[in-house]
Amino acid sequence: MRYIVFLIAYLYFLYIDIRRQEIDLVALTVYAVISLMTIYMTRGNITMTKLVDIIYSIIFGLIIYFVSYFSNEGIGLADGIYFVINGLLLSLKENMILFLSGLLVAFVIGIFMYYFGNKKSKSLLRMPFMPCFLPAIIGYILCIV
Repeated sequence: MRYIVFLIAYLYFLYIDIRRQEIDLVALTVYAVISLMTIYMTRGNITMTKLVDIIYSIIFGLIIYFVSYFSNEGIGLADGIYFVINGLLLSLKENMILFLSGLLVAFVIGIFMYYFGNKKSKSLLRMPFMPCFLPAIIGYILCIV
């Protein structure tokens, strides 16, 4: 169930991030509440090991948030908040793989944008970060199925 909640939220945030290049904090709050409700409904399945993993995953999201904050939103504050909330649903390993694969895709796209993009406005290049997670999510879904 947690993967379904994660996937639906990701698709919504992907759509919003591509259209507006920002993620709504109200939608993130709703995602957090639904994630907490998902944990509450499946509380019989949470062991101490899983709880520690959730805490580590949330800490990883907080690190991303603070890196974003101190790097003048190099990643995006909402993306950092998104990873904090993902910490409720995904394990630390899943959260880290998602983030690192997104960075890799963003790096490749950024290189192409830098060399083949508009030559006059290279300092103004910005792109949404959510679409960069799509290859990792598709790969993960294919591995599960």
